Amino acid sequence: MNFNEAETKELADFYNQEKIRIQAQLRHVEKILRKISGRTMDSSGVILTKQGIKAKKRGPKSVWGKFILEQLAICKRPMSYKELMEIAMKLHGGGNSNYQSIRASILNSAFRLRSIQGKVATVHQEGKKEKFIVLVQWLDDKGMLPKEQQNWLKKEMNFFPSAVDLSEIPVPKYAEDLGQP
Repeated sequence: MNFNEAETKELADFYNQEKIRIQAQLRHVEKILRKISGRTMDSSGVILTKQGIKAKKRGPKSVWGKFILEQLAICKRPMSYKELMEIAMKLHGGGNSNYQSIRASILNSAFRLRSIQGKVATVHQEGKKEKFIVLVQWLDDKGMLPKEQQNWLKKEMNFFPSAVDLSEIPVPKYAEDLGQP
């Protein structure tokens, strides 16, 4: 089929309008089905509001969570809590008076990143108290770090990490944690 420019534009306009109309109908059907069934999550596990819109997190966003993720990305290796606190003191601290505040903020943010957002995990060695923070994306399907990071921990820290239990890593409940708009 050959169409001239006017016909092509007319067809494109018609089908764009049809697409918009059908998408609106589909959203309406999904909303009604969600109300009937009482579902509060979409197919990817993201929390939905009563109107069927993806829920957004409330409250102020932590600068320390972002700081932890940035430091792990920059270093490209596991980091201890103490190491993160030392870097934070150099960048943000003023003196020892801020240390307790920064320490508490980093511990709280690491907890949220680990147990709520599922972005980081901690690796430990059997019989040792010290733990290292790692990005979940670094872990393989068995919960182990890449060989280069394991070798770094063995060589530099005399640390032999155990596998992370991947079933304990939570699934993010907000679209912004999944990287979705």
